[in-house]
Amino acid sequence: MATKPVGRLLLQFATPSIIAMAASSIYNICDSIFIGQGVNVMAIAGLAITFPLMNIGAAFGAMAGVGGGAQTSVRMGENDQPMALRIFGNVIALDLVIGLTLTVLGLLFLDPILRVFGASDQTLPYARDYMQIILLGNIITHTFLGMNDQMRATGNPRNAMTAQLIAVVANIILDALFIFGLGWGMRGAALATVLGQLLAWMYEAYFFFWRRNLFVYFKLDNLRLQWNIVREILAIGMSPFCLNLCACLVVILINRSLVEYGGDEGDIYVGVYGIANRIAMFLVMAVMGFGQGMQPIVGFNIGARLFHRVTATLKFAYLFATGIMTFGYALIAVHARTLAGLFTTDPHMIDLSVPTIRIMLCMFPLVGGQMITNTFFQSIRKAKKSIFVSTTRQMLFLVPLLLLLPGYVADNGGNGVYGVWWAMPISDVVSSMLAGALLYYQLRRFDHLSDVAKR
Repeated sequence: MATKPVGRLLLQFATPSIIAMAASSIYNICDSIFIGQGVNVMAIAGLAITFPLMNIGAAFGAMAGVGGGAQTSVRMGENDQPMALRIFGNVIALDLVIGLTLTVLGLLFLDPILRVFGASDQTLPYARDYMQIILLGNIITHTFLGMNDQMRATGNPRNAMTAQLIAVVANIILDALFIFGLGWGMRGAALATVLGQLLAWMYEAYFFFWRRNLFVYFKLDNLRLQWNIVREILAIGMSPFCLNLCACLVVILINRSLVEYGGDEGDIYVGVYGIANRIAMFLVMAVMGFGQGMQPIVGFNIGARLFHRVTATLKFAYLFATGIMTFGYALIAVHARTLAGLFTTDPHMIDLSVPTIRIMLCMFPLVGGQMITNTFFQSIRKAKKSIFVSTTRQMLFLVPLLLLLPGYVADNGGNGVYGVWWAMPISDVVSSMLAGALLYYQLRRFDHLSDVAKR
């Protein structure tokens, strides 16, 4: 990590992560496709209602997993294995506590939560059926993702990719069996997700529990939570936590706005947003995978104080992420109708989805760089800057636009839903400019430190 050319090293680390994240996105898409084709239109809307609750789980999982991964990679650069082992144990302990807590609270208050998220009488039964199974598998989900982050952080991106692929392939096969073969509908889709993650968890457990020649591995003594370690994990993990939590609040606001401004077709618009969001997440997950590949390299070289390699890695990742988003959006915009048709056979929903997809994603060429900037600040342990970058798009810009634009931006029929769609690309532009300014000043700081090191 200290000597290999950064371009080749980044591709070596990022390629498995990109494949794993893209595969994860594909199985989310397949969930929606199987539900849309195997159940009905309201089931797609019901699935979209669950997104905020899924984001809450992801927020807590990322807080432990990403924070722990960043800390572990820095300890590798410092060659401090005893501390890395304690960090790993604390990540697993946090995942167990978080997973169990969310399961209990989620099951106790599921219906009121889904109502707040925008569920109607038509969509609530579908959302409930799906989330009951997902919540019961929460501990598996959180520990699976936590161990996956540790695999990447310790220089094992291919094993992390393998675990993700196991979950994806199993989920797709079981989706087809449970939904089309057995007719289990939403519960079948959720059960397929949990069982796929269980198989991947078993693979990761073997990796960490029985292989003692690794830089980090499982030791029962390290499961005891230590406040100094937890504090460091949460300090870095707070940025992805805030990002996912803000995403949860934004999706709630979007769903409720669509129900309000969509009139009799409010539930249909919620389903349209679900389709567009799944397609958008394919590009987002690909860039996240590249960022995950970047993180251990940046963390290691920060620990080793090789600042010129940190800067070079960032620049390569930034350009690549921008290229992914630009090329990806061009393809999606051209083939929007075909993509929407994968999720539903309803011609009206397809007609509504096409302009939605093109509007929502039109500024994605700028979003890739913003995402890399956020991951970069996590990797160098600049928690406050990372939190600021991760929250500005949603809370500082998007929320006010979602509250204002639907009243002023409408289609020819006076439908304020168009204001909801346009709020997203506008916030992308402004927040990307702000992230770019913060990154510029950070790079100037690294240039200064590199000059000092040379002297």
